[in-house]
Formats: sequence, structure tokens, C-alpha cells
Amino acid sequence: MSEDDWPRVDDQAGPRRAEDIGPTELTAALNALAGFSDNPWLVMQGQQLELIDNVLNGMEREVLRHMHDDDRPLETMALLTALSPMWIYAAYELLRTWRQRCDEVVRLASSGGFDLKAAHLEREVNYQHYDRELRAQQLRIARDNPELVQRMRDDLARTEMGFTTIEFIRIALAKHEVSGSKSKNKPIAFAPGLAMPNRYTGSMEYELSVGGSIIGYHTRRDLAETIRFMPTTPVPTAEEMKDFREYMRPPEVG
Repeated sequence: MSEDDWPRVDDQAGPRRAEDIGPTELTAALNALAGFSDNPWLVMQGQQLELIDNVLNGMEREVLRHMHDDDRPLETMALLTALSPMWIYAAYELLRTWRQRCDEVVRLASSGGFDLKAAHLEREVNYQHYDRELRAQQLRIARDNPELVQRMRDDLARTEMGFTTIEFIRIALAKHEVSGSKSKNKPIAFAPGLAMPNRYTGSMEYELSVGGSIIGYHTRRDLAETIRFMPTTPVPTAEEMKDFREYMRPPEVG
């Protein structure tokens, strides 16, 4: 899949139909992120995420097709309700791991600590640890490739809004809390896990609530599309990021 074939947010007048989504778009987008395709474990997990996404797209299409029937596909709807949060958890963890790796590279580039960290990973542990060796090699590659480090900075910035949205929903689902609060007593999420099929896509739709306000709704399909759009998402300005973080921050509850 070439860069010209990637979906772009500006090209979409509304949500895409499931049948219009390419079966490999998700992995193509993930592999386009700086450093992602260099890690075989991330690539493997990205492929697994895409396989489940394709299955869910088919289930969502079936639910949409029969949404107004007297005899709705209740079993499929129940499975969709159960599997959609699992997909969100997996998507969040995959992106979190990739972002953590990129953040480490950016910090080491600023401190000049590539060689020290690589040497630590390469120390003798009495057995061959392939992933430690791979990460050490990747750090040395980043040391010698400032353009890769800058791509990681840009990709961290361009994915932060989408990742934060996924994180917000994931924390509400998994921890019954509102994401983003610095308070020790985290605000309690409103109706965590409650979702209904979206009338345009059949995908399960989740509410984003901050305090007493609903700030938005996102379907599982929206979150998957967010990942598919990541390679063509513009790098936000500092002012745009400041506004977004304020928008997503819940009120402090004592």
C-alpha cells in the first residue's frame, strides 16, 4: 500500500462503509509510523489487531443491515458488545508500547545516552535474549540517524490526539475512571462500558464524558479509522496541542 493510497481525513464526508475499508489498511498505517516496522513483535501484534478489526467490521456491517428488523441478530450484537472493548484494550497497549519506545529514543537523543543504554541491554545475562539485542541495535541505528529521531518526534506529536482519545475510552472501560486527572481521587467514569450500535456504521459507540459534560462520542470503528489515518494526520502546533489537552482534562474532584 503506497502513501498515495492511505485514507485522509479531509477526503471523508462521513464514516466509511465497512466494505470500503481495505483489509490491510490498518497494518500499513501502523508500519508507516517511525520505528514500528523495525520491531517484529509490534508488527506481529499489529497484524493480529487488524485480523480482529476485519472480523469486527463484518459483524458491524451485519448489525447495521438488520438494525431495524423485528428479528435483530442479538447474538452478533452481544458478541460485538463483548469484543469491541477487547479490541480497544489491544489497540491502546500496542500504541502505548510503540510510543514508549519512541519517547525513549527521543530522550536518549537529547541526553546523548544511546551507547550507555545499548551497552546495558547487551550485558551478559547467561542466555541469548533476542529482543534485548534487537533493541540495542535499534538504539545504535537511531544514534546514527537523526532523521529517524525527528520522524519519531513528529509521529509522537501527530498521534497524540488519537492515542489520547483511545486512552480516554480505555480507562473508562477498564478502570471506571476518567483519564487525565492529576488528582489522587480519580473522577468516576459515567456509565463505563455502556455502548449502543451506531446508526450509521453498526459499530459500538462510546460516550466521552468529563464531569457533568459529554464532550463527544466515538465508535470502535472511529478509533480504528483514527489509526488508519495516522500517516496522513498533520503534525499539530503547540497551540493546538494545548487546546486539546485542556479540552480533555476532567475537573479535579477532592
